[in-house]
Amino acid sequence: MEHSEPDMEQIRRNILEKLRRRFAKMEQGNTERFDRVLALWIDLQRAILSRKKSEDPKGDCAPWKSTDKSVQDAWDKLTDPKNLLALESLFYQLPEGPQMEMARKALLVCRDRSARTPAENDSKRTEREKL
Repeated sequence: MEHSEPDMEQIRRNILEKLRRRFAKMEQGNTERFDRVLALWIDLQRAILSRKKSEDPKGDCAPWKSTDKSVQDAWDKLTDPKNLLALESLFYQLPEGPQMEMARKALLVCRDRSARTPAENDSKRTEREKL
């Protein structure tokens, strides 16, 4: 009888190993997601810095108000609903100030976009987001 019953210690080790693998995959996915959003954030910063100087002589760089196509495209990619979790993580890692405010606005837009259907998102891209 003893040999037909599963070894509880072996079962426990198997379960723990499966959990370890699952958590490792989740962590890897979170890291990849965060890295992707960080790259999009950097792309947005580059687009803002390289936009045409004549666009806004006052130096306002609010990407949700920008008329520069490269800034609009970078903003749309960053605020894609699939980036919501990683954007939240980025938001909490930024220092207080303009960057954090930009990330806060990105989160708001991202949450808004995630609440809409894909067709609504496509139509909203044509009209710029308003504060």
